[in-house]
Amino acid sequence: MARTRSRALPAGLIEPHKALTAGVGLGLFGGLLLTCAVNLLTGFLVLLAAFLYVLVYTPLKRLTWLNTSFGAIPGALPPMAGWAAATGTIDSGAWVLFAILFAWQHPHFFAIAWIFRDDYRLASFKMLPVVEPSGKRMFRQAIAFSFLLLGVSLLPTVIGMTGRFYFCGALLMGILVLAAALRFARNHNPPDARRLLKASVFYLPLLLLLILFDAHR
Repeated sequence: MARTRSRALPAGLIEPHKALTAGVGLGLFGGLLLTCAVNLLTGFLVLLAAFLYVLVYTPLKRLTWLNTSFGAIPGALPPMAGWAAATGTIDSGAWVLFAILFAWQHPHFFAIAWIFRDDYRLASFKMLPVVEPSGKRMFRQAIAFSFLLLGVSLLPTVIGMTGRFYFCGALLMGILVLAAALRFARNHNPPDARRLLKASVFYLPLLLLLILFDAHR
């Protein structure tokens, strides 16, 4: 793929077997370190995320367009692991963070998939805009998951994690992401895909900062 050919592995700077050995070794060492230094639950979640990403999501790229949703699972596990590290448990707050990250990844990645759909097609990756070039289902899902993101982003206030300040900020940012998704679905062009991508990139760190700020008010 043109967008990844300069990276170390596709550029031939690292041999595949060495990259695999280093990746597996670092993953196992990281999981063991977290298990010993933090707790078993955190180590397990980190290893689970690595397993799902490498052995489930990556092969599915060549098999089904559902790879995006499967890939969103390991992508949403890190905040859950952080919660487990801090509390030793997985309770409602951890699941809310998981839900936010899971929903967020869909409009974020659909924008990328539309921008680079020719690259994905040449690489034989079955992304949704490759399987269905018109993008109809992808546009519908971008809107649906933006709606879902807006809803789940308000749950921290519902369960008592945050207060009114966070609620108002999350509501405003969720509406902006949804507006970007609607414009993307209406116009089908790369500039609007990039607007949605930028909106999602800014959205996530700002939302997490809102949680932290509101929790310490």
